[in-house]
Amino acid sequence: MKKLIPILLGLALAGFVTSAQAAKGEKKNKRGGEDTFAKYDANSNGKLDTDEIETLKKDFASGKEALKKLDLNGDGKLDDGEVAAVKPEAKKKKKKNA
Repeated sequence: MKKLIPILLGLALAGFVTSAQAAKGEKKNKRGGEDTFAKYDANSNGKLDTDEIETLKKDFASGKEALKKLDLNGDGKLDDGEVAAVKPEAKKKKKKNA
């Protein structure tokens, strides 16, 4: 019983921290990194506009390590197809029981 209380308190604290991050709007992807799409979709309209794409390409060209994964063909540049592949994190759909 004495060991159970600290464990439950730890779990409650972890849940509180997670909900606080969600309330702040911190978007994380499955690998724990910031969601690239959310970062560059400055106006939150669900698509990358011309100015947002230019910002993404400028940051890529400056050598930001987190963006290297976007260069799918490894040529050191982001082409239109690679930019188009930057999409919002997929939200899980709930299955309805029939």
